[in-house]
Amino acid sequence: MLERLFIKNFALIEEVTVTFCENFSVLTGETGAGKSIMIDAVSVLLGGRAQAEYVRSGTEKAFLEGVFCLPEQCPCADLLSDLGLEDEEPDLVLSREILLNGRNTCRVNGRTVTLGQYRQIGLALVDIHGQHDHQTLLQAEKHLRILDQFGGEEQLRFVKETKERYLFWQAAQKELTGLQSQEQERLQRIDFLRYQVSEIHEAKLKPQEAEELTRESGILANAEKISNSLGKAYHYLFGGEHGISAYDILSKALTSLHEVQRLDPALEKMSEQLEPFLELIQDTALELRNYLENIDYSPQKLDRTEKRLQLIKDLYKKYGFSVAEVLAFAEKARAELEKWEASGLRAEDLEKTVLAARQGYQEKSQILSLKRKELAALLEHKVTVELGELAMPHARFAVSFRESEPTAQGCDEIEFLISPNPGEPLLPVAKIASGGELSRIMLALKTIFAGIDGIGTLIFDEIDAGVGGKAVQRVAEKLEKISQNQQVICVTHSPMVAALADHHYVIEKSVLDGRTSTSLRYLNSAERVDELARMLGGENTTPELKRHVFQILKKS
Repeated sequence: MLERLFIKNFALIEEVTVTFCENFSVLTGETGAGKSIMIDAVSVLLGGRAQAEYVRSGTEKAFLEGVFCLPEQCPCADLLSDLGLEDEEPDLVLSREILLNGRNTCRVNGRTVTLGQYRQIGLALVDIHGQHDHQTLLQAEKHLRILDQFGGEEQLRFVKETKERYLFWQAAQKELTGLQSQEQERLQRIDFLRYQVSEIHEAKLKPQEAEELTRESGILANAEKISNSLGKAYHYLFGGEHGISAYDILSKALTSLHEVQRLDPALEKMSEQLEPFLELIQDTALELRNYLENIDYSPQKLDRTEKRLQLIKDLYKKYGFSVAEVLAFAEKARAELEKWEASGLRAEDLEKTVLAARQGYQEKSQILSLKRKELAALLEHKVTVELGELAMPHARFAVSFRESEPTAQGCDEIEFLISPNPGEPLLPVAKIASGGELSRIMLALKTIFAGIDGIGTLIFDEIDAGVGGKAVQRVAEKLEKISQNQQVICVTHSPMVAALADHHYVIEKSVLDGRTSTSLRYLNSAERVDELARMLGGENTTPELKRHVFQILKKS
């Protein structure tokens, strides 16, 4: 329930603090006193549209604050939990600051939140009904929610399960549609990847192969020059004629040293230094001969080598700058290929999943529709009874059903129908009901729903407008009945409604120092009599009128 409301610099209100009581409270006042401003302030506090025009002239900002006592089963419990407010005190404080530049700040228990989060909390705490905006009655799309709420927690749980099946079905269908739309792309991509993987695989690349082929190509291309040069080198080292090769000359030098080395030890050392060179020349000459014998001068081999080297260079242009990079590319392409090939299998699985999900949803929505029709019959009866008690004894209320396309709410479209008078056909409430009839239909629904929707506070803005005679007495009695389960705050012009309230507040307008201000105050018993007398007879308050007021209060 709304325990305390603080308003500062909002429109004509300079500063107002009001403490509300449980049960049934009314706000009255002369025409133009500012009753609509109070409703606007509460609406903005709960997350309604905040405009710079609401800031009182001559000030920089408006400030609104409401203190609420939360019920045990608060409709916004999940959202409060998400905000980390579930362990706070039972009182919840909503505050909103509106600046002249149009910016506003929303806070819950002093913590800044987004307007969307703030509005969700506000709508779960208070339900405001104005005389012209019976939105839930005038908007057929909201009738389905009303009917489901009438079924209580069990029905709402079934609605939630239906929604979950619908969302699962739609998610699977969306994924399947996406895969199907990509089928041509998928097949093209598979072909391309297979070509790339195959091309690299068939090349059978080896590490360092390019470097080896480059060396081999250079050797084969210059085989004749290499052969001639190595032949000369072999000749000079070992194969010279007439003993003029390096090996022969060094051998003769060593022979000469051996002949005289015993004559001087120093010569023996020289001989030892030369001997390894003789072996080195011999080994090198042997390697040169082997190299010459193994050179393949085949032009065909050179051609094969150059073609192989060109193949590798072509792969470099496509896939990387080294054998390692080309092989890494092939591995990556192979993994992507497996993914695309698997997506085809995924599509087959999804087709089965979508079919099963759709069937599961259809079964659930059909059962939900049957439950709704059972609830509709019960609601029709209850509303008709309530309307009879609200001076509409001949009214007929009905719920019409139409099958709709599948939605998260099922396959039902419903609309409330009304026939206010005998002989008139049932027609949509929004098209046939007058303002007074709309008020009574709304009141009938709120009476039925009292305590079901979990909302702690109901605010009615002149719900008795257009209702007169015996009907207004019935309206007052219904408001009193609702207040036994929920806090009811009603702005009214009707003395009959005001007389039945537990608490009475008056809205007044005054002018001080050239400034107009709207204020709100609680009436004691004597002041209440005067206000009811004013509501009954205007300025001409007579003793007879006051006695009539006492009679009304006694009946209440």
